[in-house]
Amino acid sequence: MAIGFKISELKLLSEELRKKLGLPFDEMTHSFFKRRLSQFVEANGIRKVEQLLEQLNDKIFADQFIHFFSVNTTELFRDAGFWRHLRKMFLEKYSDRSINIWLPDGASGEELYSLIILIDELKLTNQVKITVNHSSAAGLKMIQSGVLLSRKMDVNAYNYKRFEGIGSLDNYFSDTVNGFAFKIEQYNNITFIQGGIEKVPAAKSDIIIMRNALLYYSKDYHTTVKLALDQSLKNGGLLCLGVKELLASPYNDRFECIDSKEKIYSKFSFLRDE
Repeated sequence: MAIGFKISELKLLSEELRKKLGLPFDEMTHSFFKRRLSQFVEANGIRKVEQLLEQLNDKIFADQFIHFFSVNTTELFRDAGFWRHLRKMFLEKYSDRSINIWLPDGASGEELYSLIILIDELKLTNQVKITVNHSSAAGLKMIQSGVLLSRKMDVNAYNYKRFEGIGSLDNYFSDTVNGFAFKIEQYNNITFIQGGIEKVPAAKSDIIIMRNALLYYSKDYHTTVKLALDQSLKNGGLLCLGVKELLASPYNDRFECIDSKEKIYSKFSFLRDE
């Protein structure tokens, strides 16, 4: 029989998990945390909270637990309008210089692969350094393998067409026994970091892409994340959020929204806090 969690028990457990694993389980929305936790304990035959906490002492099991709470992207070039606008910004601002891009939540890799394709088609691969974070070692390994979780390449091809790519996805993927795999080994300027938003790149970023990752966290945690993103972004840089995410007060005097539909923000270049 699965564990039945009360609200008070979930709160205490989320706090204990944060202390034990160093990730903000206590900042997740109640519904998301309860759903993922219930699914995990049921799938692993766990009947008591004490049993879960004991098994989390094993590093491999703990990493599997952390990875279970990550949210997959599932599609290449999701929200094609965003990627078209980002390509436009590359051509207008970044075509003649080296830049750093940070993806604080690598999810299941599709955002990274879409970004690499965009950069490759603009022939800017050697000018761009990308840093990708994932909270689990398993997540990083999956992204580095290039294997897509979703086998719906027809959806990816449709999104790529809407993105108005100039080539074919066939140039970037191979069909393996594990499914379609992105040829990520061809791209060398990528740094992978295990950890969440607290593990920032050494150098400030010109572009930060963190879309739809805040939906499963409390409003208070949104403030923490946005502050970290602001501090990690160069003046004049771009911050890209999800379509349902806002950069409201007190950031109005630090950012300009340049695409209200796709939630692309430009940090003012005249700020003096760098």
